[in-house]
Amino acid sequence: MVSIRDPESLREEPGVDFREQEQVVDSEAFEQAAEGAENQSGLVVVAVTDEQGRLLLVDSEWVDGWTLPNGPVGADEDWAVAADRWAEDELSFPVQVEQPELVIRTETRTEDGDESVVGYTVAFTASLIPAMGGPGGVGPGGGPPPGVGPDDEDSPEGEGPPAGPGGPPAGAGGPGGPGAGPIASNPNLDWFAAVPDEVAPGHHALVQYFLD
Repeated sequence: MVSIRDPESLREEPGVDFREQEQVVDSEAFEQAAEGAENQSGLVVVAVTDEQGRLLLVDSEWVDGWTLPNGPVGADEDWAVAADRWAEDELSFPVQVEQPELVIRTETRTEDGDESVVGYTVAFTASLIPAMGGPGGVGPGGGPPPGVGPDDEDSPEGEGPPAGPGGPPAGAGGPGGPGAGPIASNPNLDWFAAVPDEVAPGHHALVQYFLD
């Protein structure tokens, strides 16, 4: 597994889509963002795909709707380690975390422009671990901080509109297929070939990004 302490080190990395965005917020929202930035560097996201190009989403208890596995990263935490930890925490089984593919640097400013804080969203690709204890390919095993990551209205250019309802139900593909095992038995996990109508607010752009 790669070790990533500073997302800025990925700015010129081949194969990494590094984007920047700014947002202007009122004093209350900025205070929340500044408090979050004291202990967190941003948000790590894990995009698990199968051979059919479907995306594994979680019906998270932290937000209302389907999301990619994600979680906050501590100020001094290794991003790759956080990706591995949050993926297993959200999915309840380990996955093979691979390379970072998308980095979004978000600078949040006050309305008067006098103060700003910076946070990052780093998205890793991942896949199921084959043959870990039987059919299904795997064995059993927070919402974003303020001002971090793209939203539907403020997503970076190139992240298109919704692609329609979700794909095949969990468990599709027969015994031992990508949907079998703990995924099929967990109603909070499912494979999607398109952005679901019930995607969590603020998460549409990231889901769409990994389905394109």
